[in-house]
Amino acid sequence: MMVGFGAFLSLNDIGGKSHRAVYDDALFYAREAERLGCDSVWINEHHFLGFSICPDSLVMASALLAQSTKIRVGNAISLIPLQHPVAIAEKTAMLDNMSGGRFDLGLGRGGYPLDAMVFGMPLEKFATSLDHGVEVIHRALSAEYVDGLLSDGSPSLWPFPPVKVYPRPFTKPHPPIFVAGQHDSTMMISAKRGLALLLSWHQTHAERESVVKRYDAALSAAGHKGPRPVHVGSACVHIADTREQAFAEFTPRFRDWLRAGRTGAFDPTATTGPFGPALQDLLTFAEKKGAGEEAMVAKLMANNPIGSVADVVAWFREDMARTGTRRYATFVDVIGDRHLAMTNMTRLMTEVAPALAG
Repeated sequence: MMVGFGAFLSLNDIGGKSHRAVYDDALFYAREAERLGCDSVWINEHHFLGFSICPDSLVMASALLAQSTKIRVGNAISLIPLQHPVAIAEKTAMLDNMSGGRFDLGLGRGGYPLDAMVFGMPLEKFATSLDHGVEVIHRALSAEYVDGLLSDGSPSLWPFPPVKVYPRPFTKPHPPIFVAGQHDSTMMISAKRGLALLLSWHQTHAERESVVKRYDAALSAAGHKGPRPVHVGSACVHIADTREQAFAEFTPRFRDWLRAGRTGAFDPTATTGPFGPALQDLLTFAEKKGAGEEAMVAKLMANNPIGSVADVVAWFREDMARTGTRRYATFVDVIGDRHLAMTNMTRLMTEVAPALAG
């Protein structure tokens, strides 16, 4: 079975570019990904972070689908606690119709405290929101009517009467849905509906293997009868002639990227206002994370396919053997420089992909 590689676009603003230039680069990389034979383009969704200036992945997906003709576009992820699940379902069905079925929906809960403060979803409800939101979105995209009740008859976090969601999806029974998460509760949320997983680039091969095994157990317990869903693995990829060169090129930029995703952008003088204690907690958390920054960078660099072509091929071979994954969303643009990013993507598709074929 062929390995499908997708270009995962970070959309970060840490290189001093204008925000217009960040979006221009994303559209450029998407066009190039289609030209090079990538099977998909992925974007993430964050708020108040230079780590990714994409606060609405469905809006960004619309632009990427309009710029392409064949490649799939996926979002990783729509943040369920921060928006109504019916709104996510409606926009998904629009994208599915307008693209002729080229959109993959990623769902997750996030959990940044600053998001909770701004959007009004208490952090203690974040965990519950994933199960409730996935159920509502799944039914909205696959059933004739959907309401704000759960399958056991209890109210969801979003109570509303039975409605028919328009437009109806082009893809039957519904567009592909992927759920991000590693906890056992996430395994059951996905497995009981036969939905695939988005596997995290933060994890080791062994940790990802454990996630897939727990998912398979949950899938069996749920009595799933159809074919096993195809998961998507995510990874940061950087390819150079040698491992040493790849690490030297990538480490500084990677460190800056992680640093931009540590807490969130807020006015530090606001720590004297009504949200003062909570914002001070965020600053304290950032200081603790900063103290362990080098260890975190080293761990994540070791967990991802960064090195020579041979190193990267070996990483994917091991991950495929452990997890059975055959589709990957690969960050190829964290390096920031267009020339290096394009060299990276080109080598992935012309040297790594052929080595893994078959």
